[in-house]
Order: sequence, then structure tokens, then C-alpha cells
Amino acid sequence: MNNLSAELQTALRAARAAADEITKRFGEAPDARVKGDAKGLVTDTDLAAEKAILHILRSGSDYGVLSEESGFSGKAAGPQWVIDPLDGTNNFARSVPLFGVSIGLMGGNESLLGVIIDPVHKKEYYAVKGGGAFCNGVKIELPKYDTGYIPMVFLNHGYAENYRAKFKKLTAAIASEFNTLKLGTTVIEMVLVATGAVDAFICVGDELWDFAAGMVITQEAGCIFTDWQGNPWDGKTSHLLVARPEVHRDLVERMKDIR
Repeated sequence: MNNLSAELQTALRAARAAADEITKRFGEAPDARVKGDAKGLVTDTDLAAEKAILHILRSGSDYGVLSEESGFSGKAAGPQWVIDPLDGTNNFARSVPLFGVSIGLMGGNESLLGVIIDPVHKKEYYAVKGGGAFCNGVKIELPKYDTGYIPMVFLNHGYAENYRAKFKKLTAAIASEFNTLKLGTTVIEMVLVATGAVDAFICVGDELWDFAAGMVITQEAGCIFTDWQGNPWDGKTSHLLVARPEVHRDLVERMKDIR
């Protein structure tokens, strides 16, 4: 799996096809409804974007696919595509221009490849493990940490009440020293951390499709991806921390007693 150039091109084509479906529908009255599991909204655009992605991924590779909308399909062994065809559906449904397409390739607990497209702002972010991270073809380099600003952190949580309760504890633990933000789309939040626009991302309750692509993009850009205790991700926990090196340890210390 050292050479993933073919897979990257497949993922880019698939993400671009989904972004086209999203762009042509944005601003129209969406056919939004609550999902059957009461976890957020789904629209016809989510499904159209997913269909476009699946067609290209399945014709371009034989890997299994885990998608937010349709679940798992294909081979269970080996690398697996993990896709979120429209992350930020609530924003999209209300014509808020903050959402993205996410396609990751996972090998066990490792994110091997990631593509995230921000259709509104025409930004394509991508990375292959060991090969650096890029935005629109330009390599992403974390800018020098500027101590003249109050550091900014994205806080995110899942739908369950216990996740919301931990969100409140997180806010109390870090708000005195950090500015906190929430955009309503994990994939856009993660690429903003990768580029250094924001200093960290903390979540509880996100699903794998929310961060599979962002994991490798942030790591290749120079960020640290761990659980709340500062340990490497174990493939199970949804208590995640992505941060530039200068703030990572401080955040771990502030969260160590939150369970």
C-alpha cells in the first residue's frame, strides 16, 4: 500500500462527482427529513452524492465501502473506503455554506488516504500517508504558531445526551484559555486545523466517516491525532483530539479528568 496514486485519483474523481451533485442543488428547497435512527437530517442531495461516489469507487477498485447513508458493502478484508457524501447536512438544508464531501481509505486503524472537498469555496484537500497534505495542488504547511492570539479550538459532539453533557464539561475545562468554535461540519473543521487557521479539534461521538479522511490530512500537515488521553487512536473511541503540537499537551492535561 505504499503507492496509492491510483486510489487517490479514484477518490478525487468520486469526491468531485459528489461535489457537482451538491453544488447544483445548493440553495434550493431541500427534501430534508430526519433519519430513521433520529441522528440528524438526510436529503435527496446526500443520496445523489453517495450514488455518484459509489459508482466511481466500485468501478475503480474492489475495496469494501462504508458509507454514512447506506452502511457497509463489499469485501470485509483489506482496505476499506469510508465516505461521508455530505458532511454538514443541517447547514446545507438551511443554505449555510459550510459543508463538505469526505472520502477516506482505511487500513485497520490507519488512515491511508483522504480527500475532502469544500464545494462552495472550491477547495480540494487531500493526503496520502507519508506523502504530505495538499490543498488545490499546493502542499499544506502549518504556519508558525502565533502566541499573539488566543488559541482557537473546535468542539464537536454527537447526538446522544451523554455526548452533549461531555461537551459542556469540555467547554468549562478550556474556555478560560481558548476560544471555542463549532461550525456543524467535522470535515471542514478538520481541514481548517490542518491549514493552521484553527489550532485544534476536539470531538466526542463522531462516526468514522466523519474523520477518516481528515485523520490523514491533519497528520500529514503536521498535527497530532490522538484520543483525549494523548494515546494513538485505537480504532474504537470517538473521544478524539487533533491539535497542532504547540497546544496538544495542554489540551490533554485539561481533559484528563473528563470521562
